[in-house]
Amino acid sequence: MSARSIDACMDAVLNKPGGRDGALLPVLHAIQAEHGHVPADAVPMIADRLNLSRAEVHGVLSYYHHFRRQPAGKHVVQLCRAEACQARGAEALAAHATQALGIDFHQTTDDGSVTLEPVYCLGQCACGPAMMVDDMLHAQVTPERFNALLTAVTSDAVTSHGPRHTPAKVPSDGAGVIRVYVPRDSTALALGADEVAAEIVAQAAKQGVTIELVRNGSRGMFWLEPLVEVATPEGRVAYGPVTAADVPSLFASDFLSGAPHPLALGKTDGIPFLKKQERLTFARVGITDPLSIDDYLAHEGFAGLKQALAMTPEQIVQQVTDSGLRGRGGAAFPTGIKWNTVRNAPADRKYIVCNADEGDSGTFSDRMVMEDDPFMLIEGMTIAGLAVGAEQGYIYVRSEYPHAIAALQQAIDIARAHSYLGQDIRNSGQRFELEVRVGAGSYVCGEETALLESIEGKRGIVRAKPPLPAIAGLFGKPTVINNVISLATVPVILARGADFYRNYGMGRSRGTLPIQLAGNLKQGGLVEKAFGVTLREMLEDFGGGTESGRPLRAVQVGGPLGAYLPPSQFDTPLDYEAFLAIGGTLGHGGIVAFDDSVDMLQQARYAMEFCAVESCGKCTPCRIGSTRGREALDKVIATSDPDVREQQVHLVRDLCDLMLNGSLCAMGGMTPFPVLSAMNHFPEDFGIHPAATKGSIAQKAKEAA
Repeated sequence: MSARSIDACMDAVLNKPGGRDGALLPVLHAIQAEHGHVPADAVPMIADRLNLSRAEVHGVLSYYHHFRRQPAGKHVVQLCRAEACQARGAEALAAHATQALGIDFHQTTDDGSVTLEPVYCLGQCACGPAMMVDDMLHAQVTPERFNALLTAVTSDAVTSHGPRHTPAKVPSDGAGVIRVYVPRDSTALALGADEVAAEIVAQAAKQGVTIELVRNGSRGMFWLEPLVEVATPEGRVAYGPVTAADVPSLFASDFLSGAPHPLALGKTDGIPFLKKQERLTFARVGITDPLSIDDYLAHEGFAGLKQALAMTPEQIVQQVTDSGLRGRGGAAFPTGIKWNTVRNAPADRKYIVCNADEGDSGTFSDRMVMEDDPFMLIEGMTIAGLAVGAEQGYIYVRSEYPHAIAALQQAIDIARAHSYLGQDIRNSGQRFELEVRVGAGSYVCGEETALLESIEGKRGIVRAKPPLPAIAGLFGKPTVINNVISLATVPVILARGADFYRNYGMGRSRGTLPIQLAGNLKQGGLVEKAFGVTLREMLEDFGGGTESGRPLRAVQVGGPLGAYLPPSQFDTPLDYEAFLAIGGTLGHGGIVAFDDSVDMLQQARYAMEFCAVESCGKCTPCRIGSTRGREALDKVIATSDPDVREQQVHLVRDLCDLMLNGSLCAMGGMTPFPVLSAMNHFPEDFGIHPAATKGSIAQKAKEAA
């Protein structure tokens, strides 16, 4: 490995406009992409070039899970270990994989062909278990499918790497051309959409039929993916789930005219799962070609930006404030108040930062926006820039989302080419630029200040507050940090007015929430509903009950830091305050369902283990508390002595009390939520009597969670 090649990787990053700002992570990504790892002799070269100490470079390199300091195998297999995949058999798949390969996680086979790594969420939560082979996603992976994929990989039958997209359209001309839609969403791809698209093109050519193939986004009905749609005079007609082997029979049945077939679902917009939704933010998703700006414009795209360009910054902020929009990332802080704080902060530079580090198991709405309607996010961030006086924005995307990263980069280039980004937005004299920054496998970087540290090229360590990022954020400047859904919702608010959006919802929870159904459900997918729908309605009316057919026993809402809720709480409305009242959190809107085979003691242990693995290490309650909590729960698992169990359970409660009240951020402060809720609602799994949940420390912890 030559110094010249490492220099070339650094040049590619540093020679871009603004390339030196927080350049360390982009440089490390570039080197690893070229060489498969970051060699030790690259560290002093990077340090010299970026004017950093070797310790700083090594500290960042060793902090993030994504970066490798040693060569990996020829192929890297990543298995998702997160809760949504656990609910669908991920632990059994992991056991099978380690046995089949003869290695454990973080090891490489003796022949150097495969390295096995764990990953905590690939955004395929509705169709687990999920895995990634190199950069190719696979969903609904059974042990048998794992074997087949392993054979294909090791025999080099699979040669395509990176995000897989066939061309968006098959060129056609002439009137009356039939339009066929096959999604390019990564879940659809993980289930074989590319193979279906290729077979449709081949069959059309074979039969002399001229079609226009559109690679649209997913409708969010993932149990029906790959979902093929055909445009007819009566509307789009759906078929699914379609495999490549089904395509010849579709043509034989004349599906291009919307004819009946065993996979026919009728008119797409008449499918009950879709028909019962209120899609505002996701109005275009699944309908348009995500990278066609003409398609975007034809479906109310950039209407919000057009309104914003005719308004003052104060008027834009007032519209967002009046809409009642609250942060959709979990904290639910009023978006307008945050924007107004940044707008009024004196500074020579301000920034807009999109937190797209969607690491919560059971969530995929951010991923869907970035892959299936990226112009909407670009529009929302541009409006935010106009509102607060920022001219630069960053989208921080997790490295586990290669398709989202590719789609965003293409969409930014297209938007810039059409002057929706750049030095003079639509001849307005206003300027706004966007850049994608890629994370490196750190869950805690979903916390806003750790995310800022990461963009600045540092370890993702949580900052103490104050100062708030709105006053001193990215590079010490006032910064708006919002979640993808928060920013993506802004265009519809500006286009249709604050009152239109505020008329949806209940109480202080206004508008709609994209709810993600995952885990052990028949119908996993994306549901956008106004706040107020109950959890039971989501699980039964939309989710269709469990995939396994067994009774639902527990539901985790709000990601790995969310509480486990028993059936007695399923009638709670999806509302921030209603969930707070029962010791839960809506978080990012992810719902992970478990049937009655789940062991809640194991789920509590996983929560502590996840915190121990992902803690940034800055504060003792999180770093040490989670480790001791995992050890105590291991003792509960190992013993049959009721006295030992009760002693260790009380110790865990004591640790949870410390973590709740002493942690610097939500990582340590909310890890007790799943642990305590599991103990409180399912004491039998811990081998303790319900009476053991009472007492001063236990009651205090129960009230907090």
